[in-house]
Parts: sequence; C-alpha cells; structure tokens
Amino acid sequence: MRAVFRSLILCCVFSAVLPIGCKRAEPLVENESSNLPRLRELDFAPFEKALAAIGKRRLAAVDRLVRKGDVASVGAAMAKGDVSSEELTVFFLDRIGQLDGNLRSYLELNPRALDEARAMDKLRAAGTNLGPLHGIPVNLKDNIGTTSPMHTTVGAEILLDHSPAADAVLVKKLRAAGAVILGKASLSELAGTLTTEPPGYNAIGGMGVNPYRADLPVSGSSSGSAISTSAFLSMVSVGTETSGSLISPGASNGVVAMMPGPGVVSGEGIVPLIRFQDTAGPIARSVRDAALLLAVMDETETDYVAALDAAALEGVAVGVLRKGILENEGEDGTLFWLGRIDEGLEKAGAIARDLDETFADKPALLPVLFIGLSVDTVGYLSAAGAPVKSLADLRSYHLADPVRRIPRGQNMVDLGVRMLEAISQDSGLAEAEMAPLYEEAVREVRATAAALLASTFAKHEVEFLVSLANTHSDVYATAGYPAITVPLGLDGEGAPNGVTFVAKPGEEARLFAFSHAFELATGYRVAPPDRAE
Repeated sequence: MRAVFRSLILCCVFSAVLPIGCKRAEPLVENESSNLPRLRELDFAPFEKALAAIGKRRLAAVDRLVRKGDVASVGAAMAKGDVSSEELTVFFLDRIGQLDGNLRSYLELNPRALDEARAMDKLRAAGTNLGPLHGIPVNLKDNIGTTSPMHTTVGAEILLDHSPAADAVLVKKLRAAGAVILGKASLSELAGTLTTEPPGYNAIGGMGVNPYRADLPVSGSSSGSAISTSAFLSMVSVGTETSGSLISPGASNGVVAMMPGPGVVSGEGIVPLIRFQDTAGPIARSVRDAALLLAVMDETETDYVAALDAAALEGVAVGVLRKGILENEGEDGTLFWLGRIDEGLEKAGAIARDLDETFADKPALLPVLFIGLSVDTVGYLSAAGAPVKSLADLRSYHLADPVRRIPRGQNMVDLGVRMLEAISQDSGLAEAEMAPLYEEAVREVRATAAALLASTFAKHEVEFLVSLANTHSDVYATAGYPAITVPLGLDGEGAPNGVTFVAKPGEEARLFAFSHAFELATGYRVAPPDRAE
C-alpha cells in the first residue's frame, strides 16, 4: 500500500489542496447581489399565511425566548403553553426569510414544516410528549437523506432533483423524537471535495457567509449547519464530518460542534465520502444542546446530558498541543487564542500540560479521500441515476455546462482524477476495481493515526487533548477519536474561534462533561449581529 501511494504523497505536498475541513481566506461576499444565483430559490409559499398572521410583537417575544434559552427551556415553555411549536417554527422561518438571502445557510425549506409543528402541538395537547426534542425545529446538512418533497443534493447540480426512497436512519430517529425538520442546510459541495475555492460554496445555493462578518471564512463542509445555528435560523442542526467538516465550521461560526466516534450515529442514508470514517454529529449554541441532540440520534441510547458536570475538569490532567498549534497556525493571532484556552482551563480547575507532539508521522489521507470519492460518492451518484460511473465521468459532466455546474471550478475533482490515474498505473487496477485497495488503505491510515493518539495519551498521562479549531482533525478524525469544539469568543477584529477537545474512543459522555465545564467556566460565546443588508 505504501508503494502504491508513494508518488501520490508527493503530489499532495506540491499541490495547493487543503484537508476537507480546512480554513482558507475567502473572497468578500458583501450581500446577496454579489453571491451566485441559487439554482433553487427557497420556497416560502407554504408558510405565507402563518408568516403574515403571527405579528411583530409575538415574533419579538419568541425571539427573546430563543436567544435567552436552550432546547430544554424552550421545551419547558411549550409544555407550559407559553409558546407553541407552530409559533417557534414560524419564528425561524421568518428569520430565514429576512437573513438567508445574505447568509445562504439553507438550500431548501421543508414545505411540511408547519404541518409537522402543528402535529406536535396536537400531540402535546392530547397529553403525549415524545421527549426533549418534541416540537423543536432542527435542520439537516444536505448530504443527509430526506424523502420527497425534500431533496438530498450534497450541494451538487447533478443531484438537484434527487430525493432518496427513505429518510436516513438518524432522520427517522429525530422524527420519532418529535423534532420538526425545518429544511436542508448548505454545505461545501460534495462534502468539500469539489473545490477549495472556497470552502462553504456549492452550485445550488452559492457561497455561505459568516454571520459575524462577511469577509470571514465559514469553513466546511458543514458550513450551513454552523451558520444557521449561530445566526438563530434553527434551534440546532445535524452536520457530518470526514476530516474537520464539523469542527472547522463550528469554530469559524462561533458554535459548538461535536464529532462522535465511528458507529455512534448510523451512517445509513447519508451520502458517503469515506464510509468507514464519515460520521454525523450535532451543531448547537451550547454543549448541553449538542449532548441532547446526540442522545436522540445515536445508536447507544446514552444519556449524555446526565453526564454533564460543572466540576468535571477540576484536577483533570489535559494535554495542550501547543507546539503543533503554533507550527500549523503561526504565532500571529494564535497566541491570543492560546491565552483564552489557558485562561479557561485554569478557571475550570484543569491541570494543563504542554505537549510537544506535532504528529509528524501522521498518515496521508488525500489518496484515501479520492478513492472514497470514486467508490462511495460516485457510487451513490450512479445508484441515484446520475449519468456517471467514474470520477472522470463526473469531471466531464461538470465541464459540459461549467457556468451552471461548477461556477467556482473543480480543482479537487481535477486532482482526484490525476491521483486515481496514478493509483491505477501503480496498482494495475482500474478505477472500478479499487474497492479492496480502498478498504486496505482505510485500515492502514486509521491504524497509524490511532496509534499516534494512543501513544500520546499514554505517554503524557492525560485525560484528553486540547487543540485549536481544526488544527489536528486529520489525525483524530482519521483515528476515529471523538472531538468537540467550544466557542472561545471573538478576537479584537470580531472574528470567532473555538477550542477543540479530543477524547479517547468511547468517551463521548466524558467529552461532553469536560467541554460543558469549560463552557460554564468561561462563557466566551458572543452571538453574531443580525445581518440582513
């Protein structure tokens, strides 16, 4: 396997391609007129009467409830009759109508959202409560399968009209728990593997815009989930990660984003990228809401909220990956964030140890990524009826109508085609025959990354690792170690960032407890301004 990928690793080094969840400076997007036109406009027609009827005073009351509260307090307000699920849903739809022309965090609204909300109100009135998400509006990253009348596009024009035959397993769980599906959140097209120019872009909805300031990055690939949750366009959201795709946009948009370990959430019904590594996870404005959302989605039936403890960090040894952070991010601006992290850990009572680990021997993920794009993603496209059988076919499809299909180019797909050609030449396998090679490559990179992290935990005798934003996602995501990012507030220029905690496999509950303690000790998060201009 190492011999097969030797030339490809050199290609990775000399190309300008970044990991999936990377941050990169993005062109200024000032307002809707400077963004790309949507291929499908958001349809508010099913909600016009309700939007017209609710009134500004009532919207303001719901706004106060949402901004000051969380899922639990809003649920309690519904139980008391202070607000209905219908009013809550109309509130979010109203904000989407006001702000999303600029922010581009949604690709589609669920035309049945109000019907679902009214059904939840009727159940509650009849004495039935389906749990803490009963009547709570949620949105879903648009690689998570939803049946007609909604679509599942991965942001790609080739799937513009695609609706799978069944909801993803996690969507069924959300519905069974009483959640109201608001719509589908925008994302970096093809989960970040179409183009790096820039993250947060897709052909269907255009370019996502950071709610804090338009010239700031949104990162990817779960950009719309992070933007919409941060800007109060949804109560919570579900995103996905292969390598940084939850953590990076969470940090860039000032929200909590959590990547559970493999198998905690079912991947059935999610458009795959690297099916052995992909995982869905919660995005929320607080750790408690993220824990509650994961508890509904997961396959383990764990009560993560019960594990939350304000004193969870007291006397706990944690490893700060300071050297690696500075090497990756540079000192400019990073020292401010490291200072915030140090301050927060001290306030929470943690015992912080600086680690000199830089993971220089981390495995190269890009070759695996592109075989996954071919085997898993293109395989999904083909099964969905798209006219493609290979990554080269997808590139050709895009080039047949580039203005509509790839207005920002497809540099990742171009590189992927070249890599697959090199793999084919080295291995003697055609692209259609690479599935066994793919599985072997995944096992190798996961084992290498997991060994690096296991050694780090054992050598330094720490309970979890501390990083900044997306810095080490190519190690912990590849290894399958759970991670969470928590807001660090804003720097002097008003830009958000997040601290990232990494736990050992199977310790999702402890990870929530640690991050909750940090969040309570610091209270760093600052909500973004409303930007409807």
